[in-house]
Amino acid sequence: MGEIRIKREDGPAVYHVTSRVIQKRRLLAEGQREVWVAALHRAAEFSGVEVITYCVLETHFHILVRIDPAARMCDDATLVRRYRALYGESRAQWSGLNADELKNALERGDPETAEHLRERLRRRMGDISEFMRTLRQRYTRWFNLAHGTAGTLWAERFGSVLVQDTPWLVGLIAAYIDLNAVRAGLADLPENYRWCGYTEALAGKEELCRALCACFPAAKGISEALARYRLLMLGKGAGAKGDGTGARIDPAALLEAVKNGGELQPHDLLRLRARFLTEGRALGTLDWLEHGEGASVLAKLKRPPRSRPVEVLDNVDLAVARSRAGYCALEHPGG
Repeated sequence: MGEIRIKREDGPAVYHVTSRVIQKRRLLAEGQREVWVAALHRAAEFSGVEVITYCVLETHFHILVRIDPAARMCDDATLVRRYRALYGESRAQWSGLNADELKNALERGDPETAEHLRERLRRRMGDISEFMRTLRQRYTRWFNLAHGTAGTLWAERFGSVLVQDTPWLVGLIAAYIDLNAVRAGLADLPENYRWCGYTEALAGKEELCRALCACFPAAKGISEALARYRLLMLGKGAGAKGDGTGARIDPAALLEAVKNGGELQPHDLLRLRARFLTEGRALGTLDWLEHGEGASVLAKLKRPPRSRPVEVLDNVDLAVARSRAGYCALEHPGG
């Protein structure tokens, strides 16, 4: 039996968690990482967890999260919303209810049964162990159904480190996580690796952008905060490991970043966000996607994608209709 996991129960806490694939098998390949990222966000919303950043590689992943046990103290409307975020419209295996049926059971069902459901759901929220169990089990279920396999994918208990919740330290750990792909030799710069929190924040993921910017409370706005974070990453990544091994960031890239105050140039930002959105089904103005030609084309799809605004440059109206493949695959891996 392993050691008792360190958890803070009297208030919010930050954790750096890691998990490795069994036998170091490459079960988080490129297409599979998209499903994992979708599972991460769904598990976080269900659990009432704030994801600060993450990095997923072929054999393991890192996540930095802030968890508040008070997330368990939520009303029925929040329970149903979180339940729907995790399970969609499918019937959850553990209860046999879809989200609408759960709502009816809580509002008009037998009081004793309703309270039992509330208690079962709340126990799974605001807790690092339950969050990781939800994430790993959901991804395992999808993977096994999609590949005709069975059994666990994970080598061991997940690793968890309680992190002091101060901006400078949270930012430092976040930078370490977002630099994983650089250290592994998979990218020359952190923004050139698709499956990490920093890149998704650059692409406009509001929750991640807000979480990373909170690490720099003195910054005047989002752009300055992300610029400071980039300088922190490049400064940390420009040095090799103590034993001289491991890929590192080109010092010239660091100097260039310092010269620009850490900010990406407009053409670089547009290129990065456009690349991030290459898996979208359509790209244009929001009006075109929702009411114009784009809307008429997307309406013919069996599962029309959602249209979302993307902040690329000031005064540029751009949105993406991004595929929900990751979300749908979690519910229908054979589809």
